[in-house]
Amino acid sequence: MKKFLKENFKFLLFIALMIIVIEIELPYYIEAPGGTINLSKRIDNNYNKKNGSLNMLYVTEYKGNIVTVLLSKIIKSWDLYEISNQQISNEDSEDIYLRNKVMLENSIQNATFVAYNYAGKKIDIKDKQNIIIATTKNNGLEIGDIVLSIDDLEVDNIKTIKDYLNTLNTNDNVNIKIKRNAKEKIITVTLDEDKLLGIMLVTNYKYDINDDLNIAFKSGEGGSSGGLILSLGIYSEITGIDILKGRNIAGTGTIDIDGNVGEIDGVKYKIAGAVKNKMDVILVSPYNYEEAKKVIQDNNYDIELVKVSTFKEAIDYLTK
Repeated sequence: MKKFLKENFKFLLFIALMIIVIEIELPYYIEAPGGTINLSKRIDNNYNKKNGSLNMLYVTEYKGNIVTVLLSKIIKSWDLYEISNQQISNEDSEDIYLRNKVMLENSIQNATFVAYNYAGKKIDIKDKQNIIIATTKNNGLEIGDIVLSIDDLEVDNIKTIKDYLNTLNTNDNVNIKIKRNAKEKIITVTLDEDKLLGIMLVTNYKYDINDDLNIAFKSGEGGSSGGLILSLGIYSEITGIDILKGRNIAGTGTIDIDGNVGEIDGVKYKIAGAVKNKMDVILVSPYNYEEAKKVIQDNNYDIELVKVSTFKEAIDYLTK
C-alpha cells in the first residue's frame, strides 16, 4: 500500500483536488441558455401523430462551484448570480426544491381546470388545499404545510385568511392548524406590524374528470412557468383540435385558475433555447413581452413572438 501511494501520490492528489473543486458549493448559481420540452414526453397525447410540436421552455442552471464560477467569467452566455436571489428568508436548497415542486403541481392543476373549463367539459372541484410555499420569518411553519384553519375558522381560500387577519391587531396570537407529513398540529404565530403571518400560500385543487389524463414530470423538474403551454396541450388533447398546424410552438408563462397568463423569469435564456431548437413561434405574457422583443432584436433571432394575456388569446391566435 505504501509503495502504491508513493508511486501514485501526484495522481491521487490531483483526483482529491478535483473532487474538492467540484464538490464544494459556493453561494452562487449560474443561468445559461436552456432548451425545449416537447409535451409529447410529459402528457398522454397525440402531438407526435401531428405535424409540429408544442413545447415548454426551461433555463439551464448550474450549482456554483469553483469550476462553474470560473467558466461563467469565460462563457458570455453564462450569468453568475448570488444564491440569495433564489431565497425567500433563510432557505436552503431543499426548501427551494420543495417550493418548485409545489408550484409545479399548482401549475398542472390550474392548467387542467382552465383547459377543461374552456373546452366545456365536465370538471368538478372535489378538494382544495392552501399550501405554504415560503416563510418570511421563523414562525414554526414550513414549506409544504397545508393550512387547515385559523383560530377554528376553516380556511376556504387565501382571501379567507386575509379577511380574517384584517379583523385582528398587531401582536395578536393566531392558532394555525396545519397538516404536515399527514399529521395535524397547531402552531401559534404572532402577527407582525402589517398583521401578516409571514407566509406565502398557493391554493391547489383536486378534480374529478372523466378522461384518463396522465401528466408526468421528472423528479428534477419544478416551477410554474410551463402553465400556459401545459393548458394548451391539455386542451388540444381533450378536444382533438389541432392547434399546431405544422408549427413548432414554444411558450412560457404561468397560468391561474381564471386563465390569466403571468410573468416568468429567465426570458433571454428561454428564448435562446427556443431558437436553438428551431421553434417557429414563442408565446409570452405581456409582462415579459418587451424584454423578449429586445432579446430577439438584439440577437437577430428568426422567431415569431406573440404576446398573450389569457388562455383564450393564445387559443384564438393558434386556431385563427
